[in-house]
Amino acid sequence: MKCCYKGFISEFLILTKENWLKEMIINYNQLCGEEPGKLQINAWDDCYDKIALNMKSYKDKNYYLIFEYELPHEGGRRPDLIILMKENIVVIEFKEKSGISRADLDQVAAYSRDIKNYHKFSHMKSVSPILIPTKSVSKLKSFGKVTACSPDRLGEIIYSLDGEGIDYDPEAWIDSEYQPLPTLVQAAKKIYIKEPLPYIRKANSVGIPEAIKLLKELSLMAKENEERILALVTGVPGAGKTLLGLQFVYECFKDDNSKQSVFLSGNGPLVEVLQHALNSKVFVQPLRNYIKYYGLMKRETTKENIVVFDEAQRAWDLNHVKEKHRIDASEPDLMINIADKIPTWAVVLGLIGEGQKIHNGEETGIEQWKDAINKSNNRWKVVCPSKLANLFNDVVEVRVADELDLNVTLRSHLAEDVTLWADSLLKGDIKNAKILSSKINCEGFNMYVTRDLNKAKRYCSNRYINNNEKRYGLLASSKAKILPKFNVDNSFNTTKQLKVGPWFNYGADNELSCCKMNRVATEFACQGLELDMPIVCWGEDLIWEKTKWKKFKQIGAKAKDPNQLRINSYRVLLTRGRDGFIIYIPNYQELDNTYKTLILSGVTEL
Repeated sequence: MKCCYKGFISEFLILTKENWLKEMIINYNQLCGEEPGKLQINAWDDCYDKIALNMKSYKDKNYYLIFEYELPHEGGRRPDLIILMKENIVVIEFKEKSGISRADLDQVAAYSRDIKNYHKFSHMKSVSPILIPTKSVSKLKSFGKVTACSPDRLGEIIYSLDGEGIDYDPEAWIDSEYQPLPTLVQAAKKIYIKEPLPYIRKANSVGIPEAIKLLKELSLMAKENEERILALVTGVPGAGKTLLGLQFVYECFKDDNSKQSVFLSGNGPLVEVLQHALNSKVFVQPLRNYIKYYGLMKRETTKENIVVFDEAQRAWDLNHVKEKHRIDASEPDLMINIADKIPTWAVVLGLIGEGQKIHNGEETGIEQWKDAINKSNNRWKVVCPSKLANLFNDVVEVRVADELDLNVTLRSHLAEDVTLWADSLLKGDIKNAKILSSKINCEGFNMYVTRDLNKAKRYCSNRYINNNEKRYGLLASSKAKILPKFNVDNSFNTTKQLKVGPWFNYGADNELSCCKMNRVATEFACQGLELDMPIVCWGEDLIWEKTKWKKFKQIGAKAKDPNQLRINSYRVLLTRGRDGFIIYIPNYQELDNTYKTLILSGVTEL
């Protein structure tokens, strides 16, 4: 059972309301494993009256109606009604109200977007989203791709589509493949229980399988030829680098029963979230524990020949390691030293994010890997995208492999320009940001700004009502000092106590969930992770002055460039969303120009 009712329009119109409701209730029980609530049944009752009254003129059309179709792998998301036509798929959402809200428009737009992109049968069809506030009369208005209309004007919309009846088996549509992009946590869960990842149309189109294939070939070559290889994968935020690393480790396990690979991350919150989701501390391990055990304490030689190092550009430099551990070596030095001691062969895979160095000690970047290899007594090879080749050419044999450059973001569905938009904004190129925003908005990625935090919270609650799989919550810069005055407690003592595993993994029914919107995650807690709709709380650490961003200064800072770390932090915060983001600008006079600048850059007032 994949829906609560299905049938041709002629079949629906001859059913009594009582019999239709009875069938809806029975099938809902089978679909959801529970009885529908009174409010749900009342909504169906209201919906039947409006459809039956306004669709009678189409009783001879071969249209097919599907009520409460559950989108597979989507945690119970169900559009109220889908109408199948020959070339059109009509997605309808009913709301028992007279007004039209932005959250309701975006909800039905997202249904339409996802069916168009993830439902195989619908890839080549036109998909039309319609919002119907059932208590309204004589309303008809377009909001971008969404048409909002009152029930009495639904017939006009159907007529305007000029749709022919279907000439295909409707069961073929219902049973068609539907493969949404999983979150990182969902993907890790599948890999951990040795389920193959679903076919991800977007992931396949940007080359992740090709990159994994190449890495597996390199590992086999290293094993056969007893070589040591440093492979580097680069990518924009959300390009799937961590997903690639996890999948590569899984593939190595699958091909060889011996435990020859390990996934390491210096991103503590990411490790905590994945370990919490998997209920295991074996599959993903903290980088610093690994380095301390095998590199600093030198307890034994690691058993893994393949080591995946997530966020390799964020490795601690020599000075930071010396300060922490009193040893003259950077983390790349220590990693190469560990790999040098592995018998016969080794592959170190570094996953490199771009423009996201946010901690002290991370600012030296990937040049440290060059220095580490240069110090090694073993002969290493480097395999990397062409844009990194010049860094290594003078010290080691380099093989160029642009398959290892993931330059398209997966996180934001179709909005491939979100990262470019954030870059333009943070560089002060507001004109280009505005140009990019037009395409982003058209592709269904919602970018909003507001000075009312409660309005932002209401939007999220309304848009994702009754959906326990969606995640939304408060993000903020760690250096924004004014936010606690505006009910956003991003203070150090509060945020260090955040339980990031439950915060990201639990749904809205749990007090520890991000969806309660009462606890804040900073750039340190959210980097490498994602929310469906983050509320980015802006602070006075990034202020627009006249024609540019005011340079951030920090007295006594250990960072080499505190301003660049602020820019990078806001880049992280602005690129966490899957469906979009809401920027909250407090009513703080110094941020007035920032608010205006965000609107000029293409962000819509909520």
